[in-house]
Amino acid sequence: MYKLSQMQTLVGICFSGVEKLPAEQRPPRELIMQWWALTRKIETQNKVMDERTKETTAYFRKNGFKTAILKGQGIAQLYPQPERRQSGDIDIWITPNDEKEDARGVIYEFARRNDPERKLHGVNYHHVHYQLFDDTEVEVHIYPGYLHNPFLNSKLHKFFKTYPPREEPVPSPAFNRIFILLHIYNHFLGHGVGLRQVMDYYYVIRQGFTEEEQEETQKWLKRLGLWRFAGAVMWVMREAFGLEEEYMLVEPDEKEGRFLMEEIFKTGNMGHYEQRNWGSLKTPMSRFIYNLRRDWHFISHYPEEVVWQPIFSIWMNVRRIYWTKSGPSPDPSPVRAGRKGAS
Repeated sequence: MYKLSQMQTLVGICFSGVEKLPAEQRPPRELIMQWWALTRKIETQNKVMDERTKETTAYFRKNGFKTAILKGQGIAQLYPQPERRQSGDIDIWITPNDEKEDARGVIYEFARRNDPERKLHGVNYHHVHYQLFDDTEVEVHIYPGYLHNPFLNSKLHKFFKTYPPREEPVPSPAFNRIFILLHIYNHFLGHGVGLRQVMDYYYVIRQGFTEEEQEETQKWLKRLGLWRFAGAVMWVMREAFGLEEEYMLVEPDEKEGRFLMEEIFKTGNMGHYEQRNWGSLKTPMSRFIYNLRRDWHFISHYPEEVVWQPIFSIWMNVRRIYWTKSGPSPDPSPVRAGRKGAS
């Protein structure tokens, strides 16, 4: 169980269960102490992450952006013990206050202007890395996520416009009912997904929803091609987390659910425990071949997304060259965050 909690990045969450065991059922003292030490480390890290998240929001709002904290520390607040959810980096979605402006252009210009080397880092279709702190990574999202299928991706952009960043620091429950599922889907078809991401979704939908809200969510699930995957996740929710029937967004799909569950336990969090030989990740070409081989594994389950992955990958890498090199000249007087916090 300890090894499994590490594989699924649920060390702190599972330790809360260990604490509730009667003395005769607890693990050996040496293991408990090791488990407790890692849990304390997670709690300490979360204190830092909570502070950095607040500073990140304040920094970008001060510099003229609307913001929303995606995943991570925002979702953690739904947990009974938020401090025990293992954190990663800070994902923040920012949009210009002027909705008519080109979001990508404005964000890239801002990132270049405020980088010591006047460069963009970690450029992807939907985000760019931003060096705001020495001890915490920040990913600035132009869009919260994406789909490889261009027709579905276009509809996804309409969804994001329907639920833009708001005054609150985190997105609405209606947004997260789609977005967190999309996040699981992306990782599932990417390099692998773990139970932590699925547990995040458990707490999202346990917030509850009205019949009208459920119908709205179902409408978007169908539009975005996520209906089958939603059924798979609901089955895992029922079998692994004991989710009550009243919180089922769609009918559980046992066939796809079992397939998803098998993948979760084969890959672990972010695919770090993948043992199948899909190929090498050392070079761009080997990564491309790796993804092709892995995609073939999913072709019969989610063809509407998988068949577009190679095309999207080639297109994005070509565009990345343009995005990285193009753009206006940087302002010689950047506004930067301090090395230990936002200015």
